[in-house]
Amino acid sequence: MAAKQLRQYILVLPDHLRQSLKGPKGELFSRAALGAAEDACAYIRKHKLAPVIAVGDLVSINLAKVNCQATLSILDGRTKRNDAVEFSLTTDVTFTATNAAAEIRPEVWIAIELALTASKSGKTAKLLIEGEEDLTALPAVALAPSGSAVVYGLPNQGIVVIKVAAEHKQAVNAILREMVQKNENQD
Repeated sequence: MAAKQLRQYILVLPDHLRQSLKGPKGELFSRAALGAAEDACAYIRKHKLAPVIAVGDLVSINLAKVNCQATLSILDGRTKRNDAVEFSLTTDVTFTATNAAAEIRPEVWIAIELALTASKSGKTAKLLIEGEEDLTALPAVALAPSGSAVVYGLPNQGIVVIKVAAEHKQAVNAILREMVQKNENQD
């Protein structure tokens, strides 16, 4: 089943896939917070990657601090799943979605698609997630055009930049197909 067809389901991460999602899936920049953001920004600019989708509060904030604000920032107001993050990130458009830990809900797909459409006219966006944003990197890679960047933080390691290409989309689609599909009204 292709990513387009999977969007209608709540996708739940099974335990056997958890380990495969740990570790960097792109270029890892491991200096201290702002240093890693500067390095990631330099990489994005060098490779002319656009649009840029940042998944995570600290990544989004640190990219903005080094003059490299993402086209789309996906935020849940927390870091490392517990610590509240205070931030002021100004964007042209704001979307909201609810998403539980270890899940990808249909509304997340819709919001990412709408934000990417807005980016075509030069607008920046943020997607505020009520719940957990970690797995939103998967639909971000699936929906992002080739030549774009999906950027996320790897706790205690640094910032990862995925230079989106066909092989990344294929890998993400394989993971998405292995996730448990449930309908909205299922427990």
